[in-house]
Amino acid sequence: MIAFWLIDHSAVVYRKLSVELVIHPGTGTGKTLAFSLPITQLLLKQENFKRRKYPAVLVLAPTRELVVQISGDFQSVCAEDFTVLAVYGGVPIGPQCSSLRRGVDVLVGTPGRIIDLIERGVLLLDSVKHVVLDEVDRMLDMGFSKDVESIISQLYEKKEDGELREQEKPQTLLFSATMPPWVSNVASKYLSKDVHRVSLIEQQENKTALNVTHLALPCPFQERASTMSDVIRTYCKHKKSRCIVFCETKKDADELAAHSAMCTDCHVFHGDIPQDKRELILQYVTVFPKQKFREGKYRVLITTNVAARGLDIPEVDLVIQCHPPRDVEDYIHRSGRTGRAERCGTSVVFYVPRERPMLTTIERKAGVSFRRISAPTLQDIIDSWGTEVITSFQTIPEQTWSAFIPIANRLVETLKNDSKINNSGVKKRKTKKKHKQSSQEVPTEPDGLSSNESGAVLQALCCALARISGKHEGVESRSLLNALKGYTTYKLDMGMEVHRKGQAYAALREQLPENVLENVKNLSFIQGRTGFVFDLPSHLSDTISSTWDDANSTATLSVLTELPELEPEEDRFAHEASNGYSHGNWRNGPSSRWSNRGGGRGGSRSSSGFRSSHNSLSFQSSWGFKGKHGPFDSSGFGVSKRIRLDGETEA
Repeated sequence: MIAFWLIDHSAVVYRKLSVELVIHPGTGTGKTLAFSLPITQLLLKQENFKRRKYPAVLVLAPTRELVVQISGDFQSVCAEDFTVLAVYGGVPIGPQCSSLRRGVDVLVGTPGRIIDLIERGVLLLDSVKHVVLDEVDRMLDMGFSKDVESIISQLYEKKEDGELREQEKPQTLLFSATMPPWVSNVASKYLSKDVHRVSLIEQQENKTALNVTHLALPCPFQERASTMSDVIRTYCKHKKSRCIVFCETKKDADELAAHSAMCTDCHVFHGDIPQDKRELILQYVTVFPKQKFREGKYRVLITTNVAARGLDIPEVDLVIQCHPPRDVEDYIHRSGRTGRAERCGTSVVFYVPRERPMLTTIERKAGVSFRRISAPTLQDIIDSWGTEVITSFQTIPEQTWSAFIPIANRLVETLKNDSKINNSGVKKRKTKKKHKQSSQEVPTEPDGLSSNESGAVLQALCCALARISGKHEGVESRSLLNALKGYTTYKLDMGMEVHRKGQAYAALREQLPENVLENVKNLSFIQGRTGFVFDLPSHLSDTISSTWDDANSTATLSVLTELPELEPEEDRFAHEASNGYSHGNWRNGPSSRWSNRGGGRGGSRSSSGFRSSHNSLSFQSSWGFKGKHGPFDSSGFGVSKRIRLDGETEA
């Protein structure tokens, strides 16, 4: 509805001659149609309409991808004899000059290439009647301010005697998410006095797309790629669902795409990709939506900020940001790649504890609220795509699946005598109820499976589904608190309100040996302080299950399958950042190029209490640590101290 309102409003004011607009749009509100439709209508209504020698419409945009998209939108609403030309750098200028000499009606281009064409004498702006400046604040950020002002000055000061008659001024439409001083100065200097200003986000508390769910996932750097792969499997539920992953640098994007844990159906998209390949990648997305990208062959786009603004890519259900962005506007535009055109979407931000202050800043300035989530479990992945798999199986023609009957029979014969299949058809497992009190046989097979053959069929089907899900290798447990592999998350229900973390150690020490207690990590209060959650190495699970008995304790210990709401921790990272005391200063960004120049008078205190240099925190890449880590462990999460009840200090 916002898009149709914006189109209608723009069309009304544009029909009034000499009325100009400065619009602050929300992301995904249909702004391209908002100016392409009314401008096209005005041109077609002219009695002497014919192909022009020089353009009547000039559109400036900051990136090549946005230029291609805008020109495509103009072509979609124009008559057949309406000529639209897109010009940008990175490709030979000769063909663009030839097209201009043949005559165009609408010229869409980047400021740098427009300046080149003007200096070559190929492009004249005397016939321009309508000017659109899209993503003006972005053009300012990219250093195009001088080029843009040079172009505008030629448009508004091209008449004799240094003055431009009021009736000959081109109409101007200016889109900008923010209103920095340069944009205000340009508007007041060149636009008419009766310029209309329209804001679609000024009165909104939530500055992002309203149909987007905002999630935050704590995860160490070395686990990001594998965790990200699971997130994509969980939230891209349908065959046509797609995901955009935003990295801080081109190097990070290349490393992530090359990681073995990532899907094979991903493409890298950034400024170092040759222009012809960039156009081919986006062609699957925007120009030919029925091609490979739409069909699901390429579901994941790994990119930088080059794809954060303006691009309208259909059916993007998930946006992942590898770090909280430094600029809140970047978060708004990145998350706006999903939830477009009344569709719902999900935005997931990966972070480590040192980046929590950045999440708080985004929540405050963008008006959003992050819901903290844990890394997807195997059951989450199965639940998310199970319905889709069943539906896809039902659509396979009989002549196709029947061709696999011989190989299926061979597989069943191979598995029929498998030792893992018992006489009832499937493996049975023991489940403890209140740990050692009792046990019972829990059959996992559905009714009707009572033979080795049926058990083998079931196992074959399960193997096929595991292969489809991408989880055909061994499933390693993962912490629900920080996604670290090899850890299991436990819940300790105290049955009363607790005030100190030492109470958790006291309760655990009643039954668990010391070698288990010293491995407790990430101990946190459950919301309401009725218990705790914490991580333990998964290889200790058998020791815990054989040792702990709820009947002999006032507390109840259980393995977590879903993370509950937790009490907010005292954030020492936020305190350090606010005092300029942080490793590399998070304001400089969370990319792999962390600075060695921290605050705090040249050093930080190590776990031993002595001052150490910030050079002790060396960083190899976004996906793993190298060397010493100072007060941080290899997971990127802080190593805290705790005082044991016997008075000793544990790291």
